Amino acid sequence: MKKLLLLAVCLFAVNSAFAGDVKFLVSEDLSYDDNIYLTDGNEKDSFISSTKAGVNYSNPIAGTGLNLSATALGGYDAYTEDNGKNGFWNAYANVDVKGDTLNIGDSFVYTSDQANSELTERAKRLNNNVYFSARTSKEKTFGLGVVANDSYDYYLDNPWKYDLTRNRVNAGVQAFYNISAKTSAFVEYVYTNIAYRDNTDSDSDGSTFALGIEGKLAPKVSGVAKINYVMRDWSHDIEGYSSYEDLLGYYVAVEWNPTARNTVRLAGERKFEESVYENNRYFADTLVSLYGSHKLTDKFTAGLTLAYENMDYDRENNAGKKRNDDLFTVRPELGYQFKEWLSAGAWYQWRTRNSNTNGNDYDSNKGGVFVKAIF
Repeated sequence: MKKLLLLAVCLFAVNSAFAGDVKFLVSEDLSYDDNIYLTDGNEKDSFISSTKAGVNYSNPIAGTGLNLSATALGGYDAYTEDNGKNGFWNAYANVDVKGDTLNIGDSFVYTSDQANSELTERAKRLNNNVYFSARTSKEKTFGLGVVANDSYDYYLDNPWKYDLTRNRVNAGVQAFYNISAKTSAFVEYVYTNIAYRDNTDSDSDGSTFALGIEGKLAPKVSGVAKINYVMRDWSHDIEGYSSYEDLLGYYVAVEWNPTARNTVRLAGERKFEESVYENNRYFADTLVSLYGSHKLTDKFTAGLTLAYENMDYDRENNAGKKRNDDLFTVRPELGYQFKEWLSAGAWYQWRTRNSNTNGNDYDSNKGGVFVKAIF
């Protein structure tokens, strides 16, 4: 804690020398986890100290309507249970130029948490994602747009280094019907290529057709919602496997602010997810989460997250069963705003995975307290 306070003082001094568009963040989260390896039986517990520090720069580009922002964030998670094995560093960086009709940037993540909900083991990895989107003016009734990104996942440890290191390229076009300057309906086509560095049996090409709406959806509702039809063609035929699959999916990210004291966020997605589970190259991943917060007073805010995820596998495992998992998450939290720049709070998270295959169930209880400064 002394180191955290010293770091906060140093960053505050540096911030005083810059304009108001530079902000620093430091945070400390002290938590307890009763099942750090997410096992069904023989659980190991640990206290965890998560320390983070970062900086954000934001500045309008004169005469362009664009805003330049850059963020760098790093931290360390220390465990009382075998920290040499469990402790890990993490980092995030992003550079972004964004306006009403243009968004271009690059984000980088280094972490050791779980790669996806299929896994329980932590996987040391990095991801770099370059992204671009542009569209014509929203002032006209009809418009066109383009979207593209190049995402590279690199895993540092085996077996994930072989199984999951891959590059994914998406490129698409959009046609908009601008209902208003703040609301657009659209159709979209996106081509996808996934190329593995080593596990080339999982290489694939795909197409996604989408119909959706974005922007201000109602007087107090904003976000995006779309329905997807996804097709995947695998480049390498494997005996007993289908080389073509399709999926009816969706993507939702909507925020509702019924009053100045309340926020409700609905998020969801149904998509293909890469898999390393026996005999499967993918699973159909269906997610939905609901978050709500309420300002109890000017200082206190209470929040609650409810989430559900289903993982549905196409092929039978070696025991002749098609795996199907259900995950449930409940996370209440309470925050207190001491000052505009200083907050603290407490949280609890319960998560359970129910599977129809042996060895994939688990229950997890976590809880902690945090303090965060942004200045």
